[in-house]
Amino acid sequence: MRPAQLAMAYQACEVADLAAAMVDLDDPVDAAAQAARVLAAAQQLVAAAGRLGSNDVPADPLQRFAYEHPEEATEDIADWSRRRAAPTHHPSCPPRRI
Repeated sequence: MRPAQLAMAYQACEVADLAAAMVDLDDPVDAAAQAARVLAAAQQLVAAAGRLGSNDVPADPLQRFAYEHPEEATEDIADWSRRRAAPTHHPSCPPRRI
């Protein structure tokens, strides 16, 4: 995987984790603050996607880690994917029907 792809995947994991944390929030102030963190991470994801066709190294520390330590970032992403491979039912969320 190219560094830009790795950084994008790494950032996508961050967006997903931040968004998932919103499930348990019921305080409007906490929810707004968490939503702002999700939005900021999503904006970094868009920036990472924009770098797919370039050799620019990101300024964002999370994505730069993926460039500087690709083996460790790859392992982190694989671990993240394994943890989410077997979804668990959250009591406050009904199961999705497709």
